Amino acid sequence: MIDNTEIKKLTDKAYEARRNVLRMAYIDRRGFIAQALGAADFLTGLFFHAMKYRPDDPEWEDRDRFLLSAGHNAIAVYAVMAAAGMIPEEWMDTYGQDGSHLPMASMPKYTPGIEISGGSIGLGLPIGVGMALGLKRKGSDSKVFIMMGDGEMAEGPTWEAAMSAGNYHLDNIIGLVDVNGIQADGLTRSVMVTEPLDEKFRAFGFDVQRINGNSMSEVVTALDNALGSKENKPHIIICDTVPGTGLDFLIGNPKAHFISLDDEGWKRAFSELKKGEE
Repeated sequence: MIDNTEIKKLTDKAYEARRNVLRMAYIDRRGFIAQALGAADFLTGLFFHAMKYRPDDPEWEDRDRFLLSAGHNAIAVYAVMAAAGMIPEEWMDTYGQDGSHLPMASMPKYTPGIEISGGSIGLGLPIGVGMALGLKRKGSDSKVFIMMGDGEMAEGPTWEAAMSAGNYHLDNIIGLVDVNGIQADGLTRSVMVTEPLDEKFRAFGFDVQRINGNSMSEVVTALDNALGSKENKPHIIICDTVPGTGLDFLIGNPKAHFISLDDEGWKRAFSELKKGEE
């Protein structure tokens, strides 16, 4: 069982990731800020507690694979990768710019450690099923972690892949669904009602946990449960998160999927985040 000291260290790392998000988004004064802040806790739990990788060797054969299906939220992943030493910190100052190693939508061509291009949502779980099958056939014990958004739960390929994962008993898949309630066209529930996600994944043969994705202790416990499970099933962790976590003035804004801030907004953002760390 993880102790409070370790939880505090992980929480501090999550705030470092949030600082990195603001640093990158400030370049154009806009971006996927709120949802990245909401995802920072469970991504930190993944990279600093659960996943097996070598920061200086992104092609290490025995690594766990991390697939970002919701590729537009690459800023959140870059933020954690920088905190983990997987990419140079100075790269963050070029985020989304021409010739950058950190394009707005993640692509392996540009960024070491990025496994797939995630511009079209709904492809992470299908690709993950193929990777998981391949790893099993090679006799590898590596895991395939897949980050998905609640918006892509309306995509057909997600559920075709879920059916396959359950059918083939791919217990080396650990999926995380970021249920933040917003997507490009508005509130997720207004675009397509996809709940109850826990019951749906369970019906496809998954081991399912549903947690507060902004509680580090719940994140770590869920990851440990999935990694230590003896059930011959794929795993899904449904993470209910709050977009804008760490910046109260962004919380509850239905247009926060991609948001621009004026000078006053940026001043407030940096000030509020700093206070949240104290």
